[in-house]
Amino acid sequence: MTTLNFVMKSHLALVDHAAADPLEKAAKEKDLNYVKLTGEVGIIGNGAGLVMSTLDVVAYAGEKCGGVKPANFLDIGGGASAQVMADGLSIILGDKDVKSVFVNVFGGITACDAVANGIVQALEILGPKATKPIVVRLDGNNVAEGRRILNEAAHPLVQQLDTMDGAARRAAELAAK
Repeated sequence: MTTLNFVMKSHLALVDHAAADPLEKAAKEKDLNYVKLTGEVGIIGNGAGLVMSTLDVVAYAGEKCGGVKPANFLDIGGGASAQVMADGLSIILGDKDVKSVFVNVFGGITACDAVANGIVQALEILGPKATKPIVVRLDGNNVAEGRRILNEAAHPLVQQLDTMDGAARRAAELAAK
């Protein structure tokens, strides 16, 4: 047995599975990087740095909306397939504390049109399970096409904003209602 395997097995033996948050457990089963927080705005982003920045911007915007805060950290990484988006949205929408969702994506390797298609397909997959407003901010690679896809889909839960600050403010306003 290698040292790494020994350390990993030793660590797993220390995990208190009974105390694990059910949403975190469900996210882990779907290979999502998710941490439950105590707020009302569900966060989905691509890249840990962007997600951390999004948490800060939502917290700042939320101060002006009665103390609304981020409800989670969810990094979908570089993949925004329909299934990844559906899994992420399903986890966040399953949180009874979430009042709105903010999807904040900067398209680099993953293009914004792929993300937009993922959101549209995820909402089709989730159907009536999707009940909370979703604010989307796309920027970067293929942003015009991504925005066009979301506009044409015209899903009643989805609102698009062009800036991170504007989208964070809108998500906080929706969560405060």
